Amino acid sequence: MRDVPNRHRGLPSRTPEMLYNVVRKFYRGAVSHYDLIQEKKREAHACWEQMQTSGDDRPLRAALTTLFLEFHFYVTCWLQIELALYRLARQDERLALVMDTFRAALERHVAVREQLEQTEACVAAQFTALGSGWSCPGIEQDAYLFDGFTFTVDESSLVELHALYAAIEEQRRLSPNEKA
Repeated sequence: MRDVPNRHRGLPSRTPEMLYNVVRKFYRGAVSHYDLIQEKKREAHACWEQMQTSGDDRPLRAALTTLFLEFHFYVTCWLQIELALYRLARQDERLALVMDTFRAALERHVAVREQLEQTEACVAAQFTALGSGWSCPGIEQDAYLFDGFTFTVDESSLVELHALYAAIEEQRRLSPNEKA
């Protein structure tokens, strides 16, 4: 299994056309998954509200597990786009500039992807002791804690994804080696 820190080692060679197809496929996958994630966030919020009255955190933990599995799919799409872009960038300096422009967004999504490999630990990290009970600030603020930074799949993440895809597609259209 390829781990995130070593993700660029030993990648098989692919034609630019194949790599652009990978970008397109995973972009569409992430975009199509966005609404499901928003639904799972609403379900987790409802479980959080239920926990406020019942004190039982088990439904919330289950809802967060499901939510984070959906996050995992979304950030895996980002990872696959990043891997394809990395290979494209090695062949075309214009795509290297795209990668540099979006490096922070790519790294943030890939870092969350790495954290989500340990879903149960990610769920546990969302709960903080609060007096005699537990709180889950990520639910309240839609900002979940992943190894010292906060993250969520929201409109700004989707806007970044659209911008990344548009930049890659623009370079594809300008490439003399690619078919339109």
